[in-house]
Amino acid sequence: MKREWFETSDRPIGWAVVGMGMGVWHARYVARSPGLKLGAVCDARPEGIEKRAAEFDGVARYTKIEEVLADDRVSGVSLVLPHDLHAPEAIRCLKAGRHVVLDKPFCLSVAEGRRMIAVARKERRLLSVFHNRRWDADFVAIRRVVDKGAIGKVRYLESRISGLSRMPKGAWRADRRRIGGLLFDWGAHLIDQALLLITSRPVAVYGFAQRDIPEEKGFDVEDRMQAVVRFEDGAVAIVAWATNSPAPMPRFVIEGERGGIRSEAHVHSTSKPKEGAVDLYLPGPKGAIKKQIPLARVDWSEYYRNIGAALRGKAKLAVRPEEALRCVAVAEAAYESARTGRVATLQRALFL
Repeated sequence: MKREWFETSDRPIGWAVVGMGMGVWHARYVARSPGLKLGAVCDARPEGIEKRAAEFDGVARYTKIEEVLADDRVSGVSLVLPHDLHAPEAIRCLKAGRHVVLDKPFCLSVAEGRRMIAVARKERRLLSVFHNRRWDADFVAIRRVVDKGAIGKVRYLESRISGLSRMPKGAWRADRRRIGGLLFDWGAHLIDQALLLITSRPVAVYGFAQRDIPEEKGFDVEDRMQAVVRFEDGAVAIVAWATNSPAPMPRFVIEGERGGIRSEAHVHSTSKPKEGAVDLYLPGPKGAIKKQIPLARVDWSEYYRNIGAALRGKAKLAVRPEEALRCVAVAEAAYESARTGRVATLQRALFL
């Protein structure tokens, strides 16, 4: 996307957050990001706003997006909504002249994503996706090792989230039409991270879903979803989310040309990481030599700091919409494969 959306004023850029469930985290990050000013919060449930009234004292409070868009102090909007609303609401906000940040995923289809990017270009507005897991303490440590070439080119990668918990019954995440499936939720982060660690072009996806718990009224999302992604240079990535998994799985297993990486447990973003490390394995004269790589000191608010800097022309946009669209393409292909039982190919033009 051409960067034609620079803000020329020196004043902080007014920002609104729509959806004050998980959106509360977006509001906190915006509030402490230089160049941005949290000007409004919005939630269809008045009680959702009142619950946060003390924390966001002095911030305008709305219950409708129309009210947000009528506020000329708001230049940008973060949309933290059910996934099926991402595309239509983003397009509405872009056409109203607002910059837009979407919580992941970007949207639920490549076609939707292309429409959003086209509108953003036409309206000359910034469009990005909150891929905050790029700033996870374990992932940043792993990426630094890979980028330095310590293990050579990545040839094989496993990235999983697993556990016994399931998504809340009755919530929109239990509705396939609204969530799209597991790879459009947490899985979007796994795909994004894999595409950053393996730089070759992905060409094909084989996906399969499993359902172990009998069908329940109001819950029609799979218990496990896995995608095997094949890359042009022969590399392979497996990304999976298992919500009904009694056995702990490693968060990352990565094999390169000259070494490997293993990370047992997922470590969230934190400016003061807990004790822990990522295991690096390098070949030695008598077998693999294990080294421990300290967790990175990072923070998810780095995402919004980048938004503020990018809007001033002081930094490149960290998460471009074209990158987010690639994650959607992989997820969409995985579900196509799961439905047909055949490998799905990826459009070359999306990954050039």
